[in-house]
Amino acid sequence: MEEVIGQMFSNFKTQEFEPTEYSIFFNPKKYSYWFIVIYFPDSNTLRKGMKRGLCYQIYSYLINELNSIPEISQIDKSISFEFGKRPTEILDIENVLGQLVMKMNSQQKVAGKADIKICGNCGHDFDKHQLMCNLIDDTTTPTEGWIMCPEENCNCFQTWGANYKMENNKAKTKIGRLFKKIFK
Repeated sequence: MEEVIGQMFSNFKTQEFEPTEYSIFFNPKKYSYWFIVIYFPDSNTLRKGMKRGLCYQIYSYLINELNSIPEISQIDKSISFEFGKRPTEILDIENVLGQLVMKMNSQQKVAGKADIKICGNCGHDFDKHQLMCNLIDDTTTPTEGWIMCPEENCNCFQTWGANYKMENNKAKTKIGRLFKKIFK
């Protein structure tokens, strides 16, 4: 796991808003997930990295690489982004792990619900969250991307995906045009 994360730092080193540190949190007595936290130097750098898609690129890279390793692919993983320095003291580490577990529990409570009003990740109004993606070209309909909270100083980051199985090409074209209007 650490080898993949180390390679990610090498691959994304030329980015303008690059991450600086990471931590891996795991305590099987508290939760089955391995929590990977990527740290940016400050909140402004993190927000710019989120808005411009760097965090999503990092997330996608880590998920794809970690899931390609048979020994790691079956491990439950959560990847999140924070700013500042990673915790080094035992009490601080336990506090961060506790916060990550609480966030995960909140997210799981709203997962799969159709009418989410409050974000399970940050606690803000979910309707105001921004659905974002990287458009490859004008002829494709986006099928994945990230969600971020517009609240100042909130570093809420989530991913989204869509599987458009439509028999009617006309409907797919309409959805594609709608997404292009939203994301331009």
